Parts: sequence; structure tokens; C-alpha cells
Amino acid sequence: MQNSFGLPYGTLKVAKTQFLQRKDYEDMFRLSNPEDFINFINGRGYNEDISQSSDYKGLDLVECSNNLHLAKMNRRAVSVTPQNGKDLIVSFLTKWDIQNIKTILVSKNLNLKVEESALNLVSETNAQIGVFAGLLDRNDYHNLIAMDNIEDIISYTLKFGYGKALLAYLDEYRKTSNIATLLLSLDLYYFDLMKDKFRFYSGSEGPIFRFIKKTVDLKNIMTILKFLEFKSEHNVSNYLLTGGSLPPQLLDDLSKSTDVEEFTQKLKGYADISKGFDFYKRKGSLVGIEGELNRGLYWEFINILEMSALSLNNIIAFLLRAEAEWKDLRNLAFSRYYAIDDETVKMTTINLG
Repeated sequence: MQNSFGLPYGTLKVAKTQFLQRKDYEDMFRLSNPEDFINFINGRGYNEDISQSSDYKGLDLVECSNNLHLAKMNRRAVSVTPQNGKDLIVSFLTKWDIQNIKTILVSKNLNLKVEESALNLVSETNAQIGVFAGLLDRNDYHNLIAMDNIEDIISYTLKFGYGKALLAYLDEYRKTSNIATLLLSLDLYYFDLMKDKFRFYSGSEGPIFRFIKKTVDLKNIMTILKFLEFKSEHNVSNYLLTGGSLPPQLLDDLSKSTDVEEFTQKLKGYADISKGFDFYKRKGSLVGIEGELNRGLYWEFINILEMSALSLNNIIAFLLRAEAEWKDLRNLAFSRYYAIDDETVKMTTINLG
């Protein structure tokens, strides 16, 4: 099995040279408008993506080109994955189907126009069509975007598995019109799917499983923090994901914190978020803590996975690099457009912190 990763590793090692470098992010940090970003990435591997997204202008063009570029990088990784490892990689990439469904659900909940929903989808062929790697295809996304309401979307996605997850929370949505529970159901579905599809192929894939568990931890940490900060009256335990590495007793203890400072102290044994907490004290925003956790997660596992013996680890590392670049380009372009301060931009950029 391990020898079968020689070609994928070589192919992706070459492709890895196309990722933006730290100096690129430092240069983009000094840009000020969407046109500057388009000109910058046009000579750094995004030429074709920009051309194929030319129906859009300004920030929309940055968004579409970025979405298209990510989908192509994902496609490249899938195309070189050996058949006996493809199930896990495709399952890993269903996160983009789920993100797209979330985008459509939120758009319907906000009564946004069809074109506004389409613009924000991660796409393979065009920025307004869904990502390739999950169960949904081009026609499915066209159909979902055109649906009149959320219940129609749930009915349509029943045959793919996503709808079954959503259906479990439909009665609660009908009672409260709170879309958060529907979005949570998709997260639960995704992480259950990843745990179900995970297999040891060459025996070295343990870091992938640890990455899945730590991603769950990060989401739970931020959920508890947001409930704490905004003093929600809902029971936070109803919104936590299972399958992480944090013990239930610690999650319960964290949820009983009286403020963010107490929470930070309790979390010390698991993660040091002191920089993010200092940012919170000065700015009153949790984005610094989330940025610090995200950056730590990506670089901890990219480094571990890339140093592993040839296996699915190397392919997941490539996908994480592609995802981090997508997040950072989007963050930098939007932050500059909306005049976000420099400190916030740096705290929330994976490749700059």
C-alpha cells in the first residue's frame, strides 16, 4: 500500500511549490483594495481562475477566483489518491458540500436572492456551482439554489445523507425558526462520517484521526466561548459535537465558567490561548482566540502529516495547505475591503501569525 503513494507524493510535492509563500502574505497584508488583490494573485497561479470568473468584479471576483482555485486543488489531490484510500479523502472533502449547503440554508433563511447564494459557493467549474468531491453535482446545486424554502432543501438532500441529518432537527426549527440547530446537524453528520470512514491503510494514519478529534475540540471550545460571551440562555451542551479529545467533565467545567478569563485558565492544560485572550481584553472580541486556535491546529498537523511516511497523511497535508491559503486570501481581501485593523487581520491569518 505504501508504495502506491510514491506517485501521489511526487505529484503533490511539485504542486506544493505553487502555494503562496509567507512573503506573499506579507505583501498582500499591505494591499488595500480588491483590484490590488486580483493583480497580485494573477501572476501567482490564479490566472485561469480569474479568467473563468470574469463575469464578476471587485471583491466578488476575488471570492469567485479563490473558490474556484481551491476546488481545483482539491480535485488534483483526489485525482492522484490511490483507489483504496479515496473513500477517506472524498469523505474529508464533503466539508465543502456541507459548507455550501449551510450557505444555501442561511441564504434562504435571510431571503437572499439566488445570485447572492450562488456567489459564495466553493466551486469546481464556476464559482456559482458546488464543489466536486461530495455527493452533490452541478445540477444538484442549481436545484438547491432555486428551492423556495428550507424544507424543500431538506427533502431534496435526503437521498444524499445530508437531508437525513437535517431532518432530525426539522421539528425544532419549525418551532423556533432557529437555523443554528440545522447547521449543527451538518457538523455532527460530517464528523460522524469521518470517524466511520477512517481506516489504517499503511499504519501511519494516526495523525489524521487526531486531527479530526482536535478539530472537534476547537469547534466545541469556540461554541462554549460564544455562549459564554453572549450570555445565551440555551443549554450549550445541546450544541456540542461528540468525538473530540476533551473529556466530557472538562467540557462541562468549561461551560460553567463565569467569564472568558476563567475559561482561559481552565483550558491551560489543553491549549495556551494567552495571545488571543490578551487581544480579547483589549478589543472585546473572540476572533483572536479563534485565530490562535486555528493557526495552531493547521500548523501542528501540516508539519506532522508532511513528515510522515508516504501515505494518506501527505494528501491530507496538501489539502490543509490549500484550505489555509483559501481562508487567508479571503480573510485578507475582505478585511482590507471593510477596513479591519491590522492587529485583527494578523491574529486571524493562518500564514501570518
